[in-house]
Amino acid sequence: MNMQLMLGIELSVYFMSLFLISVYRDKLNTKVFNIVFVIADVFAYLCWNIAAAQQGWLKDGFMTLENISPFIATVIPLTLFMGEKTKKFAFAAIAFLHAGMFGALFISPEYVVLFNYSTEATFIYASEATFHMLAALFGIYLILTRQVECSFGNWLRSIAFMFSVVTFGVILNYFLDTTCFNMHPDKYCIYMLDIFYSYEATRLAYYLGILLVLTLGMQL
Repeated sequence: MNMQLMLGIELSVYFMSLFLISVYRDKLNTKVFNIVFVIADVFAYLCWNIAAAQQGWLKDGFMTLENISPFIATVIPLTLFMGEKTKKFAFAAIAFLHAGMFGALFISPEYVVLFNYSTEATFIYASEATFHMLAALFGIYLILTRQVECSFGNWLRSIAFMFSVVTFGVILNYFLDTTCFNMHPDKYCIYMLDIFYSYEATRLAYYLGILLVLTLGMQL
């Protein structure tokens, strides 16, 4: 299977599921379907980690705070155990990141290039794309089933949730010499690209990028 066929399958599943959710959103049992999405997310996340391990990328264990996508993959199952107030923040972030996750279907952060459509769809590509498809679908599902309202308050919640976690990761990088979100003072980048050649400018751009993606997701 080449990359083009794999991506076509992913997009077909996404738009077919989106159509069904849109038509039957008032009849869906959200408690049941939330669990269905969690199970699908955990499966795709495990496959992604297994594929990364095969590539020799998991020296520090499971991907969690390496970047936005693995962080969201970790948060989705944790929402089952969150209190209602915390869940509001997490759901808002997941919902408004749907556009960014959909865009990530077409880009591999590991290689920082657009998919080469003549290349074979390897396990790492397929598992990564499947997770991003599910995350994008879950985000817009939360909006369509009215679990997340597209409001100014939820927009602020999504920003507060994402900024607080990234800031926590940045603090860990200072004191524990970790590389959470690739924002280490000595080894900083945005998806393996060093555009600004300055830690402060790169970190500011990272926060601004999150803000723009959340805003775009809410508006869409």
